[in-house]
Amino acid sequence: MYQNLIVYLVVILVYTTHLPPEQPLLPPGLAAVLLAASYPLYYLAARLRFVLPTRRRLPDQALAAALDREQTLLTAAAVALFTLAVYVLNLKALLGTVPLLTASNGLATLAAFLLFLLYQVIIWNAGHRASAGRFALPASPWEYCRRKALFAGGIIAPWLVLLLLTDLLEAVFPALMPRLLAAPWWNIALFGCFMLLLALSAPPLTIRLWGCRPLPEGPIRRRIADLCRREGIGYRKIMLWPGTDGRMATAAVMGPLAWARYLLVTPELLELLTPDEVEAVMAHEIGHVRHRHLLIYMLFFLSLFLLNYAFLDLFIGWLLTAAPIHRLLHAAGGQQTSVLSLLTMIPLLVIYLVYFRYIFGFFLRHFERQADLHVFAALGTAAPLAGAFAKLAWLTGDDGSRSNWHHYTLPERLAFLEHCRRHPEAVSNYHRRLKTMLGIFAAAVVILGIFGYRLHAAGIRQSLDNRYLLTAIERHLAKHPDDGTALFAAGSLAYEEGNQAEGRTYFERALGTGFRDPELLNNLAWLLLTADKPEIRDGERGFALAREAAALKPAAHILDTLAEAYWRRGFPCTALEIERQILAGGPENRDVYHAQEEKFARDCGGQQPAAAPPPER
Repeated sequence: MYQNLIVYLVVILVYTTHLPPEQPLLPPGLAAVLLAASYPLYYLAARLRFVLPTRRRLPDQALAAALDREQTLLTAAAVALFTLAVYVLNLKALLGTVPLLTASNGLATLAAFLLFLLYQVIIWNAGHRASAGRFALPASPWEYCRRKALFAGGIIAPWLVLLLLTDLLEAVFPALMPRLLAAPWWNIALFGCFMLLLALSAPPLTIRLWGCRPLPEGPIRRRIADLCRREGIGYRKIMLWPGTDGRMATAAVMGPLAWARYLLVTPELLELLTPDEVEAVMAHEIGHVRHRHLLIYMLFFLSLFLLNYAFLDLFIGWLLTAAPIHRLLHAAGGQQTSVLSLLTMIPLLVIYLVYFRYIFGFFLRHFERQADLHVFAALGTAAPLAGAFAKLAWLTGDDGSRSNWHHYTLPERLAFLEHCRRHPEAVSNYHRRLKTMLGIFAAAVVILGIFGYRLHAAGIRQSLDNRYLLTAIERHLAKHPDDGTALFAAGSLAYEEGNQAEGRTYFERALGTGFRDPELLNNLAWLLLTADKPEIRDGERGFALAREAAALKPAAHILDTLAEAYWRRGFPCTALEIERQILAGGPENRDVYHAQEEKFARDCGGQQPAAAPPPER
C-alpha cells in the first residue's frame, strides 16, 4: 500500500507542478490522438510482459514473485508515459478545454489521475489474464480490475478530498484564502486543520471504497473485541477487508481517533491462521494504536509540508541563479515554462522520495517492530505471532526475506522477537530508544523550520529572485547593450541587493543611451545623495537629477527625493515644506513621509524656507 501511495503522490506532483508552455510542442488535436493511442499500445506491451513469465513453467510462488516484478516495471513505465503526456502532450491544457475542469483544480487533478489509473487498469487486466488459472483471483477481469481500482481510490481519496476542499474554500472565501496562504503560520495551521479533517473523514470513505463489511459474529470477532476491551482501545467497527488477488493475507488499523477507527482483517488471513495467531496479529495492530503511530504519521506529513514551505522556494531560487540553468532556460525558447516546471518538480520529487524512503521508512520499520513487541504486553507471549509470521513467509514464496523499505524482513522480525523473549529488558530499552529518536527528529524539524522561516524573513528568497533577474537581464544586455530600460532594471536590482557601485554604473549607462525616464533620474539621484561610500556620493549632481525628475513627474516618492536633496544642501525648511505638500496629498506609506517630516522639522527650527532655491515643478 505504501508503494502505491508514493506512486500516486508522484503522479499528482507531476501534474500539479506543470505550467503549460506558451508554445505547445504539438497541436491539441494531434496531442489528443497520441494520448488515446498510448493506451492500446501500452496494453499490447503489458500483455507481452505478463505472458513471458507464464511460459517458463515456474512454481506458483516463483511465478507470483515474477508477476509482481513485471507489475512494478509496468507501473514505472506508466508513470513515465503519464509524465510525457503532461510535458509533451500538454495534458493540463487538454483537460482545460473541458469547462467543468477549468473551475476546479481538484476536479482537474482527479481527471488526470483517472487517466493514469487507466494505465493501471490495463496492467491489472493483463495480469489477471496471465495468472487467473494459477491463483484464486475473481472469475472475471472486470471484477478484479474493479476491486483493484477501488483499492487505489481508497489510498488516494484523502489527497483528492484535500484538493477539493481547497477549491471549495477558495470559492467561498475568495479574498481570505490568498491572504491565509501567503502567511506562513496560517498556511501551516490550515494544512494541520486539513490533516485533522482527513483523519476524521478518510477512514469511513476508504472503508466504503474498499467494499469492507462488518466481520460476522463468531469466535474470532469476540476474541478481537475482548482483546480491544482488555487493552482499552476504542473503535467504531471490526471490518472484513476483501482481498483483490487471493494473496492479501493481512490486517490493518485505520483512523487515529476512536470514533473514526476501524480494525480490518482479510478473509485470506482468517483462512491461513489459527484463532490464536489471528489474535496475535490484531495485538500487533493494536500496538500501533497504543503507541500512537497513526497520530505520528500525521505529524510526519505535517513536518514534510513545513520543511517544503521553509526550504523549497529557497532551493529553487538558488537553483535558478546557476549559470547552466540560465543557459538551459535561454535555449528552451517557448518551452521555458515547461523547463521551470521540471525545475520545480524534480527537487520536490527528490525530496519526497528521500523523505519517504529513508526518513519516514526508517520510522515505519521501527514502528512495525514496536507493534510486534506489543504482543508481549497484550498476550504475554510472542509464539502465536511467530507462527503467523512463519505462515506469511510461506505465502510470499521467498521466506519473507525480500528486502522492504517500510518493514523489516520476516526473518529479522522473528529473530528480534526471539531476542526479546530471552532478554525481556530489551523491550523497554527499545521503546526508550525509539522515543529518543522521535524526539531528535521532532527537534530537528522545529530547528530547521525556524531556520527556514528566518531565512525567508531576512529576504533571502527576494535576493535570490533579484540575482536570477539580474543574470537574465545581463544575458539580454549582451545582445542589446543600448537598451536603456534593461539597464535601468539592472541598476535597480543591483542597488536593491546593496551593490551601490554596480547600481550607479548601470544607471549611468542607461542615461548615456538618452533614456531620461523620471524614475531612472530619481533612483540615480537618491543613490548619489545617500550612498554609503564617499567615492559614490555626488550631492550636486544628485540635487540636479532630483529637480529634473520632479519637474517631469511630481510623484510623492520623487518629491521626497528632492526634499532629501534640499535637506542635504542645508535647506531643511524647504525640505520640510515639500514633505508637508507630499503629506497633504494623502500618499501611501505615510509613516515613511512622517519620519522624513520629523527629521526635517528638527533641523528647520522654525526658520523660513525663503533662503533656499525654489523646487522645480
